[in-house]
Amino acid sequence: MENFNLFAQLLEFDFAIPLPHILLPLALSFVTFQQIAFLVDCYKKVDIRDLQEESQELDFLDYCLFVCFFPQLIAGPIVHHKEMMPQFHTLFCKAVHCKLWENLAKGLFIFSIGFFKKVFIADSFAKWANAGFKVVENGGALNIFESWATTFSYTFQLYFDFSGYCDMAIGLGLFFGIMLPLNFNSPYKSLNISEFWRRWHITLGRFLKDYLYIPLGGNRNLKYQDSKFYEALNKLLTLRNLFLVAFLSGIWHGAGWGFIIWGVLHGSAMCVHRIYGLILERFQLQKKSFLRSKTYKVLCWILTFNFLNITWIFFRSENLQGAMNLLKGMFGIVWVELPRKIRLPKLLESIDGRNDTLIYIVLAFFVCLCWGNSIKKLEAFSPNLFNTILACAFFYLALFTLASTPYTEFIYFNF
Repeated sequence: MENFNLFAQLLEFDFAIPLPHILLPLALSFVTFQQIAFLVDCYKKVDIRDLQEESQELDFLDYCLFVCFFPQLIAGPIVHHKEMMPQFHTLFCKAVHCKLWENLAKGLFIFSIGFFKKVFIADSFAKWANAGFKVVENGGALNIFESWATTFSYTFQLYFDFSGYCDMAIGLGLFFGIMLPLNFNSPYKSLNISEFWRRWHITLGRFLKDYLYIPLGGNRNLKYQDSKFYEALNKLLTLRNLFLVAFLSGIWHGAGWGFIIWGVLHGSAMCVHRIYGLILERFQLQKKSFLRSKTYKVLCWILTFNFLNITWIFFRSENLQGAMNLLKGMFGIVWVELPRKIRLPKLLESIDGRNDTLIYIVLAFFVCLCWGNSIKKLEAFSPNLFNTILACAFFYLALFTLASTPYTEFIYFNF
């Protein structure tokens, strides 16, 4: 409606629709997606069949429990009825009671890691990211060091914030004997945009694939492909489907123009990557030694990570002017005079940066790329005394940090 009023003003129409300023309930989009999945699965008799095989009945209380199970209610993962209800129905089995202490220990372990990621790492980056974006959104300019530090800070804030929430959700679920699906799997290790979407917000990607991409036709749009014309048309329709899914993913995150641009960029990148793959397949280049070398993989990672780092700018900025100002600062399009003494506190003065800002960024790269993710740590976890003490140490360190820092909400609470 804001956009409609804007276009009406540009076209000099003498009317404007008053905005209702509706307060949206928390987690509305996640609850909506779960219920869409439930309704579609029931229509296709997917969930019903699975439940009937286990002699379980589907009733309204089951449905309410499925929708309102709080560990994943606010920001995911987006779960299916068939993967949750069998777990709820076996909660009072003897085998589950035998694993009570093991689940509690594992839950505390993964919850503490997620809690630590959020309040100790993500919120530390949030201070520099918020300060930098505040400057550019108000029409100011940052020097090249401040600009890149701002983008890296938000890139890692988003990573550890969402990763931390996913870990905490799994931990809370384990407290009740429920194992939630994997939703985050080291996405910054990705070598291309398709791999990134298989690792980032996995259950959202699964939802969009099952309930949007495949119904649109997926990569098998035409039944008859006896000619090159049909084959080419099928590939074009596949590109259309890839773009639409990524574009609608951007709109799902928010109604701002920044989210739309972010969705368009990711949709375009998905299409370019698919075309690149088709070219390699057409000329049978996959077996070339260079394409299998470490150098090629490093180049792919650099391209993918920098694309993500740049597109997150539109995802975060509250206005397009701020996004463009930050991009100009990153690539030296605007000149900002640097201090005479090249020292970090001076170079990063506009974003309240310190000497340890660079150390945090380097450590974040190391943790994201070289450290095993928390899910692998959970799979290898054994509920012994040492691991329990380690989990408690993470928990109390995060709790102490939380008590001494201002409140910062989870980023995905906005969606």
